[in-house]
Amino acid sequence: MENSIECKYVKQQKRFLTDLPSDILVEILSRLPARAVFRCKCVCKTWIKIFSDSKFTALHFAKARPGLVIHQSDMFKNFMKVVEFEDEIDHHDLDDDSLVKFDLKRLSEFSDANIVLDGSVNGLICLRDTNYEHESVYVCNPITREYVRLPAPKGVVRYPSIVTYGFGVSRVTGEYKVVRVFHHQVLDPIRQTCVRIPRSECHVYTLGTESWRRSNENMSNFAYGRRCRSVGLFFNGNIHWLIQDLDGTHELISCFDLENEVFQPFPAPFPGTQGLLGSLGVLQDRLCLCDNTSYCEINIWVMKEYGVEKSWTRQFVITKMTELIGPTLEVVYPFKVFKDGVIMVLWGDFFMLYCCNKSNLGQEVDLEQPRGSNSIEAMLHVSSLVSLKNFGLENVRNF
Repeated sequence: MENSIECKYVKQQKRFLTDLPSDILVEILSRLPARAVFRCKCVCKTWIKIFSDSKFTALHFAKARPGLVIHQSDMFKNFMKVVEFEDEIDHHDLDDDSLVKFDLKRLSEFSDANIVLDGSVNGLICLRDTNYEHESVYVCNPITREYVRLPAPKGVVRYPSIVTYGFGVSRVTGEYKVVRVFHHQVLDPIRQTCVRIPRSECHVYTLGTESWRRSNENMSNFAYGRRCRSVGLFFNGNIHWLIQDLDGTHELISCFDLENEVFQPFPAPFPGTQGLLGSLGVLQDRLCLCDNTSYCEINIWVMKEYGVEKSWTRQFVITKMTELIGPTLEVVYPFKVFKDGVIMVLWGDFFMLYCCNKSNLGQEVDLEQPRGSNSIEAMLHVSSLVSLKNFGLENVRNF
């Protein structure tokens, strides 16, 4: 009896929703989490039509809650998950109900693949197998469960060359681009340390073109002869990298304009600093640089006006928890300033913390994380319903 009543109630609710005026229905559906929308495609043909509309996809993305894409790995696990932020005055957390999780081993046929995150833009994620024997680049959407493996760039340079990537979208054309920069290194025959970088090149892959092309950029504004030491950060239509001299005496920021495909000088908060333990990020919709050089505190510099050197401001100073005070080689990555002032950061690649900006109190974020070196990567991410098939790609696969 109870089952029949419950079934009747569900049918009534379904009929109520499907009978709503289309504009009201679209407004309601656009507020659902991306994972829920994807599951609702089976309700009826009308909903499938709504979800397939590019206008609905854009509306839903504009209302989506920001969160993180988190990559966790150890000797036995290699998976990625997407979570959303919960941000209230009296409560902050990562919403486990919004979690999407999948095994990255499905991307590669190689058992020794070493998958890393190289970027997250508008719901699409760039991944890379860093194993020099079979370097591969992937773009995927964890919500639609689609991924595509990009063709290998011609003239792939092997060790001792170093390679860095960036992923972003042009503000003008809306084209999604993967940028690959490599530096040919000359090593000291005894110490095996880099003594010279005689050649650097930049290649660009536009999603949907099926081929890489070499940029005509002469690399002079990448700070020629310097090496990159960070993953490319996409912000404001540009990709940014931290770069340094071969001896580590000068830290600079390099910026790649995705529309014109040129490198351009970019001001750092303290150019020329030696031994900076820094990372680039985005906090409160502004470019930031997080410095963990100090023994006792974490300093976060924020660029109040993009591209203006004098607008760099040391906005957050986080006193370290007692167990983290002292010399360290760990880079700290900031992700979120919650409404109550708490800041979420990733300490090295080991654990994620909630840090209070006004005291040295901290709390580890519960991620069910494996312990081990290089176990965690994370990036800001906003889920999207966009399909990779919209780019005219023929080799789209599902995982």
